[in-house]
Formats: sequence, structure tokens, C-alpha cells
Amino acid sequence: MPPPDQDPAQIIADALDSGLIVLDGNLRVAAWNSWMSSASGVAYDDAIGQTLEKLFKGPGAARLSSAVSVALESGASRLLTHTLHPALLPLKTRAGQTLIHDVTIRPVGDPPDTHCLVQIVDVTVAVGREKVLRQRQNARYDAVVDSAVDPILTLDTDGRIQLANAAAAREFGYAPEELMGQPLTNFLDDAKGWKFAWVRVLTGLEVHWPVELAVRREDGTLSYVEVSASRWQSDSRAFVTAILRDVNERRAADAEMRSLNETLEARVRARTSDLERAHEQLRQSQKMEAVGQLTGGIAHDFNNLLTPILGGLDILHRRGLGDARSNRLIDGALQSAERARTLVQRLLAFARQQPLQASAVDLGQVVRDMTELIGSTLGPRIRLVTDIAEDLPRAMADPNQLEMALLNLAVNARDAMADGGTLTLGAQFGVVPSKYKLAPGRYVRLSVSDTGTGMDPATLAKAVEPFFSTKEIGKGTGLGLSMIHGLAAQLGGALDLSSTVGVGTTVDMWLPVAEDGAAVAQSHEELSLTTGAGIVLLVDDEDLIRASTAQMLADLGYEVIEAASAKMGLHHLEDERVDLVVTDHLMPGMTGAEFAREVQAKRPGLPILIISGFAELEDLAPDLPRLTKPFRQGELAAGLAALR
Repeated sequence: MPPPDQDPAQIIADALDSGLIVLDGNLRVAAWNSWMSSASGVAYDDAIGQTLEKLFKGPGAARLSSAVSVALESGASRLLTHTLHPALLPLKTRAGQTLIHDVTIRPVGDPPDTHCLVQIVDVTVAVGREKVLRQRQNARYDAVVDSAVDPILTLDTDGRIQLANAAAAREFGYAPEELMGQPLTNFLDDAKGWKFAWVRVLTGLEVHWPVELAVRREDGTLSYVEVSASRWQSDSRAFVTAILRDVNERRAADAEMRSLNETLEARVRARTSDLERAHEQLRQSQKMEAVGQLTGGIAHDFNNLLTPILGGLDILHRRGLGDARSNRLIDGALQSAERARTLVQRLLAFARQQPLQASAVDLGQVVRDMTELIGSTLGPRIRLVTDIAEDLPRAMADPNQLEMALLNLAVNARDAMADGGTLTLGAQFGVVPSKYKLAPGRYVRLSVSDTGTGMDPATLAKAVEPFFSTKEIGKGTGLGLSMIHGLAAQLGGALDLSSTVGVGTTVDMWLPVAEDGAAVAQSHEELSLTTGAGIVLLVDDEDLIRASTAQMLADLGYEVIEAASAKMGLHHLEDERVDLVVTDHLMPGMTGAEFAREVQAKRPGLPILIISGFAELEDLAPDLPRLTKPFRQGELAAGLAALR
């Protein structure tokens, strides 16, 4: 036998981008490629002739050897995935991280010269990418599930619990980790009804939900629940999500109601249904309000953190004092800060805490910029197509709100195409349907069209009503289309829906064409740097923000007087040399808007620029120029130049 480095078969095996092991009938290593040597740290000469248990410590090698024995006896191949058989072998990536892998076992040859081919495939990157994508796509859903008052379970196709929210843990009386991996039937007093419904939901047959079940709690007591479930797909894996509702009180009430006559019973059922529907609407509204408040608060805190980061990086970027490598690092950090700023703006838009700032927007560019994010949200079974007209005039819109609306419509379309389909994003010039009484003028159309299930006329008529949703409880708020409808109306446009059952749905947002001279939505890099002269009174209680802003002003040619509070600012205002005032809004003792009113009373006509990320400032001081946090030096320069 030629040495390993000269054997053609070994050369081919070493060229593979996966692990390759050949075991003989005695389960000893007969072949071992270089990928395995790198991942395991075991050299070729040390591996040949050894068993897997000899080469690897831990129970994983024994399980793999057992699977190989079964494959040799049966002559059938086997696939051991990382999800069902995690960490079979203690392998490492080149970076020294744990290598997540799938294992394929294939018998080769005929007895008595039977061997087994074991192939190890590195899925570490794919698993990491899938995890990040799933976290991003399901962040909102997970937040709603975790805060839901109803128990929610996600099960795999074997009926084992893969996810349980806090309400489910309370209902079953177990800690969430005690439920994971257990068959749901282990917790049911009588699983007959569930088993019947389970088979039908897995095979796609109709199930008359809800199904009533008796849950055996940890303390041995019974709790009665109603369950509704639906099957869904994630890549190649299928799951079932079950929503449980406690019906113990209702069962007790039903027992008391049996003595009443049929008419009274019917009225009670109708009244109960109305109350449950109203309660569900209120609960969904409270959930959205709570999530919005939390999101808005976090976003505002991030604005304060990003302001000195973005400002400092911008100063370093403009000065270009470092070598080429340092400048590249600064540019990369600046790009990341800009992406963080965009993310915060979207969070504020979702929380409805960002003022509507209409400007001339290129709808085609908005669609192109959102294509990557929407594509990753849709998944592999839905094809994304764009249809953008050439020479399309700009529309008057808030670009941040418009992006949120586009993403919301894309998610709705995705949910309507459970079996896959095509989503078309379009931007066209056209004529508004006559049923919408809009102001005379030209309009452009932003459209989202899918090939999903569609809606019947009755459903279509209610689609934009608040809290109306065709999705299951817990999977939709019923506020998305109503918010988009309100956005279109606020911008002076309209929202038009058309749908056919079995064909799909098209949503058209009509927006007025921007007039000549309207402010054009600019990227932060497009802003020109305008220098100035004079003395600026800078008021901000955040030391880091004040320091970075002061440095920007100094670089622009201004002399800066700093004040850490509005009270100190009023003291410095006695200096008649002050030409401009730049102040933060949210400060202890006196807000920026209140400080600005004091300045106007003492020094009428003195230019004032308020820095803030709060939407309520638009109501408190609509007449004062405002610069939104975080900002770069060019934006600050433009804001100051506009005061003169």
C-alpha cells in the first residue's frame, strides 16, 4: 500500500471539505482524511487501526459506533443530525470553536468485506447564520409570546416540546426547562383527543379547534384547557404551535348554567363571546403599547449613547490624522454607527415616538435599500421581484415610516404564502382611483403584491379596521394595516387594497409627488460641511455629548461656552457676545424647550437650535429649529447655517 501522501484515494479524500472516516467490519479506522486530522487533532498515523472510542472520549463516540454497527447489520444508510445527536465527536473549527456537525453513515461493500463510510459535515456557520436570522425575524414574535397570558407551546413532529412560554410553565406547574424535550402526552390525563387531533394537524387534515384537554399538573391536580394548534415550516423542519386557554372557570360556569332554558343559554353564549373578543382586543392593545414604550425608551437611551460615538468618529474621519489602516478602521466604525442610527430610527418609528418628517423621497431607492432585509425575512420559499419605473418623480413621505410600512406589508404577504409564492415590490407613476377624493395633483404608487391565499370581499372590507386580523390569536395585533392607512392619509395620500381568494392580494400606497424645491431626503454622507464664526452657548447635561458637540463646533470655527444645565446656561447668557444657543431638550430641572422660552424672553431674536430625539418636542416647541440625535458634524453645520 503506498504511503498516504502518494495514495490517489487518500489525496482525493484530503481534498474534501468535510470529514471522511472508513471503518472496517471490526469498527476500526481504515481511512482518515486531513480534514479529520485538523478538526480532531488526531494525526492520520495515530488514527489508523483504532476504534472511535479509543480516539474520542465521551459518550458521543460510543453512540456513533453503535449507529455504525446497526448500519452494517441492516445495510441501510443513516443520517445523524446535530439537532437530534448534538456533539457526537469533540471536534473544533480552525478558530478553536466547537464544530457543530452532521454525520452520514453509509455501508459499502459486500460481506465479509463490508466497510462503513462515515462522513462528517461542518454546519457551524449555517447553524450560526440560521440562529441570527431566526432571532432577527422572530424578535417581535418572541417578545409577544413571552408576555402572553395564554400558554403557548411549540412541538416538533415527534410531539416533543421545543418551546414553552412562562404562562405554559405556570399552567403545567413545572419549570420551563423541565418541559423541554418531553412529549406533551406525558402531561395529559387522557391523551386520546390530542392524539387524534395531532395526526390530523400533521397530515394537513381539518381539525375542529379548539380541543379540550385535561392537564395533569406536577402536584397531581387536573387543570382543563382548550387547545388550538397549527403546523408551520422552518426550512426543512416542521413544527406545531399550540395555544392553550384555561377553561376551568368556564367549565364551572357551564355546570351552573345547565339548569337554565335554551334561550337564556344562547344569550349568555353570545354575551360571553362579545366579552372575550373585547378583552382580547384590549389585551392586544396593551401589549402593543407596552412593547412600544419599552422600544421607545431603549431607542432614546441608545440615541444618547450613539451621539458622542458618532460625533467623535466623524471628527476623526474628517481630520484623517491616522495612517491608512487606522482610517479604514475609523471608516468601518463610522459605518457601523450609521447602521446603529438607522436601527434606532426604525425602533422609534415602530414605537411611534419619532415625529413625521416628510421630505422628497426616491421610492425606487427605498425599495432597493429594503430588498435585502425583506428578502431575509421572507425565507427561501418566496421569490422576491421588484418593478420600479424609470425617471419616477420623488414623493412626499417620511422615509423611516415608509420603510416600516413596507416591511410590515412584506411580513403580511409572507404569512399569506405559507406554501411559497412570489412577492412583488413596485414603484410606479399612475392615476389614483376616483373613489379616493384626494387633492388635485400628481401621485406615485408604492405597491406590494403577493400570490397568497387572498381575502374574500367581507374580509377585505374590514382589513384596515383597528384590531381586525386574519391571523391566529397571539400572531397578529390587527394594527399593521390601520397604521399604514393612517400614514398614507397623514401624508396626503391613500391606501388601496385589492384581493382575490386563491390568487393573492395587492396593496397600493398612493403618495403625492414632491413639489419643486421640497427638501430632499439625504444620506448623512451627502450633507456639506458649512463653517461658521461667532460664540455658541452649548447647554447639555451629558458630559460626553457636550464634549463631542463642543469639539464639532470648535472645528467649524465657533468659539464655545459650555453649560451643564439650563440654570448655568441662563447665567452665561448674560454675556452679550453669545451669537447662537445650542441646547439639549431633556435635562433635569428645566427642559430645553423651557430654557429656549427663557432665552427668547431675555434675548429676543437670538437663534436657538434644540437637540433631541423626542417626538413630543414637536408639540412643545413647533416653532424652534430642531436637530435629531444622533448627528454628525455636517448635520450640525447645516442646522446652524439654517438659523442665520
